Amino acid sequence: MNRREFEELRDMPDKEIIVDIAFVRKNATTLVFTDIKVKNSLGMELIVDGTFKPDIPAVKYNFTVQGIGPICRLEMNSTMHKDAGRTHKHDLQEESCPRKNLPFAVARPDIEELTPKQIWEVLCRQANIKHVGKFIDP
Repeated sequence: MNRREFEELRDMPDKEIIVDIAFVRKNATTLVFTDIKVKNSLGMELIVDGTFKPDIPAVKYNFTVQGIGPICRLEMNSTMHKDAGRTHKHDLQEESCPRKNLPFAVARPDIEELTPKQIWEVLCRQANIKHVGKFIDP
């Protein structure tokens, strides 16, 4: 996937998630949701996963296209990433980005201190995703 294809997928207005999203306990410190399908008119197998570490608190949403790899990740209070800090967004800039786990990041101070649900709502609005199910804030 190249940057133009990524932008086409990101900007298309018909993406939709029809299921409820609820984090479940993975271990003593981490809650997750996995393999949530994002319907789209391009027919790409796009899925999103989420991680929440309430003790920090840290939130991460990762979008992956089957057969390509990760294409976008939004992180709040996560691992420090160079000049982008701990709250940042990764997205596909070059065709090699999925193989390199999305090495480019930009700071996203606008999502600092938000709840997982508030971050989800910002993400869906900015990525043109209509979530018709419920999002249960952990």
